[in-house]
Amino acid sequence: MNEKHNQRCQELRSMFTQLITAYGAKEFDKFLAYMREDTVFEWPFRPLADFPEQITGGSTFVEISKEGMADCLPYNHQVDQFYDLVEPDTLIVEYHTDTTYLPTNERYANNYISIVRFEDDKVVYWKEYINPLPVLEVYGSDFSNETAASATPDEK
Repeated sequence: MNEKHNQRCQELRSMFTQLITAYGAKEFDKFLAYMREDTVFEWPFRPLADFPEQITGGSTFVEISKEGMADCLPYNHQVDQFYDLVEPDTLIVEYHTDTTYLPTNERYANNYISIVRFEDDKVVYWKEYINPLPVLEVYGSDFSNETAASATPDEK
């Protein structure tokens, strides 16, 4: 790989670390600064039964996240591993979260693998693999994210 490619990989790593740290701290405005209004988010394994498989739009994603994260302390996302690709604007990243679900004072921890594609300094595509079992165990089978469930077809 050439120096320009390596530099771009380092830029992506830095941007992702900043955006996931802001997201985990519930600093949604900082997180949103890295998104576009047409960013596509996908979950091959949905975290909740009523959660859409795909959402379009950074603002829509943030509104869904605010509801889902409201009853928790900050998520404290930490990056575990980056995987640089030949494609200089895409990365694969493993990260985890560790927080407390306040209604039960129970620990919520999960691991994620994401494929993230950037254009310039904005995320344009994010596919996240999440283990839905910890969500079910901590939040319970009755938990629902009404904002996600009611997203219009244009937002899904």
